[in-house]
Amino acid sequence: MGGFRDGPLVGTVPWVTALLFWAIPLPSWACDSQLNPHAFQSTDLSQNDLLPNGMLAIRYAETSEETSPHVSVHRVMMTFPGRQLTLPEAKDPQYVIVEVDGTVGWLTYLIAAHALFYGVGQDALGFPERMWIDPEEDGLNGNEHINGREPDSGK
Repeated sequence: MGGFRDGPLVGTVPWVTALLFWAIPLPSWACDSQLNPHAFQSTDLSQNDLLPNGMLAIRYAETSEETSPHVSVHRVMMTFPGRQLTLPEAKDPQYVIVEVDGTVGWLTYLIAAHALFYGVGQDALGFPERMWIDPEEDGLNGNEHINGREPDSGK
């Protein structure tokens, strides 16, 4: 009578183990999977960058706890030339008004109040080097997950 090695599972146990190891996400360390919400609560939004993808990146002032720049990337809903003194959307909590002194004069951006991306660090184009996506755009509440993009190694 044949043993275990003679059956139809010959050679499949390592493949099944490797498949399960690859398919089941491993728990990540808290420092890699969570952002500090306090780093994104600064009222000093002095540095805003319009990104090549048409979204607006807001860089927050560094805190005593955090030394890397924190960046949130928001959807731009509308752009207006000049400074807009009254916009009906200004009272809507879903939007934020950001005024920027651009190269062609003042521009007013109406952006989504909650970011689509949150990140730490900033590359040459203004994108966060390490980025979390918030698919529900509901603010930092723990449902964000790290994006697959890794920082550039400079090569």
